[in-house]
Amino acid sequence: MDQHIRANLYPCAHCGETGTCTTGKEGQSCLACIKANELKGKEMYGIACGTCNGLGQAEPRTERMNKRIKPLLAIAIIFSLLGGVFVSAILSSPYFSQILAFSATLLGSIVAYYFSAQQGKIT
Repeated sequence: MDQHIRANLYPCAHCGETGTCTTGKEGQSCLACIKANELKGKEMYGIACGTCNGLGQAEPRTERMNKRIKPLLAIAIIFSLLGGVFVSAILSSPYFSQILAFSATLLGSIVAYYFSAQQGKIT
């Protein structure tokens, strides 16, 4: 299954595209990068940049969030619908048939979107 996920990478201004943080005083790594690498101490040299994870190119946080929000929302909807159907079946709800029809339609749409060959081209 070919995913066609593209990342828009931009030159990391924090490390100057080297991947190594030297923005602290006298060429040391800054405190933010030391903390991002989960190290103890204040005077360290040659630590991987915490902004780009040592790649020299960074992807903006908003782009990463935008790529993850649709799948996470789909997962949340799927589990809540399945839970609603299960609870209404256990409680013998008089509206079970309507709940099941609504849930099945919505679940079918979500599954069809993620497993279709045209994923991402549907607008």
